[in-house]
Amino acid sequence: MFLSAKNKGYFIDQGEQTTYLARVTSLTAPLVIEAIIEIPSGDTHAFSEAVSSLTPKKTSGYLFAHCSCNPVSKFVRKATLDLKRVKEAEYFPEILNTQFKIEHESHAVAVLNSADGLLCDFNKPGHGKDVVFCGLSNADLLRYQEQLLENNLFPNRIELSSLSALGAVINYLKFTQSTKPVLVLELGADQTQSYIVSSRGLESSRPIAVGLDAMVPVVQKELGLKDEDSARKLFLSNTFDFTGLGPALCKRLLKELQSSMGFYEVQTGQSIGHVVCSVLPSKLHWLENVIAAQIGVNVMTFDYAGWLAARQITLSDSNGINGLDARKLALIGLGLTGEFSTPETNPTTKAGSS
Repeated sequence: MFLSAKNKGYFIDQGEQTTYLARVTSLTAPLVIEAIIEIPSGDTHAFSEAVSSLTPKKTSGYLFAHCSCNPVSKFVRKATLDLKRVKEAEYFPEILNTQFKIEHESHAVAVLNSADGLLCDFNKPGHGKDVVFCGLSNADLLRYQEQLLENNLFPNRIELSSLSALGAVINYLKFTQSTKPVLVLELGADQTQSYIVSSRGLESSRPIAVGLDAMVPVVQKELGLKDEDSARKLFLSNTFDFTGLGPALCKRLLKELQSSMGFYEVQTGQSIGHVVCSVLPSKLHWLENVIAAQIGVNVMTFDYAGWLAARQITLSDSNGINGLDARKLALIGLGLTGEFSTPETNPTTKAGSS
């Protein structure tokens, strides 16, 4: 396999709804993000066109890239281990199969420290019992690798977008010396991933079986539409102000979130300070404000300019710092690779936090 000697690198974040591609001057800081392209996920032609527009016209071989993905099969689950059993071969598969209902044989799996996101090494003394199981199906991982290679991109690391985004939030909380936990939400079609993070790392993770699709029947009922297809098109079109219907649309989700937050606050004595939606279609950005208002917290805002400058990451004039938002946190997390101390090659071995 021939790898191009070009100095430039690429960040690729393929989410459930949106894919971001960026050309950078280096894969480690200091670096400049020269260009960012946004395309719908699943559009292979658009992906190829985006790669072609970013890569040199005259090049041969593969170009290096930091990559992340968020397929439906991905999982991020926090667990408390029985340290007396960690060296038993059947212990981790048992947790995956019984506690999380995940078939370990068909998934690429990593076990990380919940505080620093590094691979667990139970041969070292003093290892903590709080860990994070994360991974994705082998089929999804292989499919993503093949797509990258077909477009002359060599993935020198593949992460879960969730981990990269969570790592970015944790990094920002450390940068601002914030002591308040943050609720991070990924609103997918079928379910919502709910995480609570602080400057100490990942505090809580929970999948909620309520996603954006669950809001469509409510839209149909409230507006008296003839079918769900019409309701879905209107819901996703951004041509109607749904803000007033927000509490009704999010009712099921809000109930689950309030339960999770309440449990966390009782267990820890800490209250959630902010919420951020790292996965949300751009035309549904108003949902973030609705959720924040209903659970009684503020939407998290980022000083991207100060934060990235401190991490020696800058954007070219053509991009502009104002173009960054929470949906690009996973992409930013890929740029923070130099902040983290492990160069592991396993696709799911880095949580993106230091």
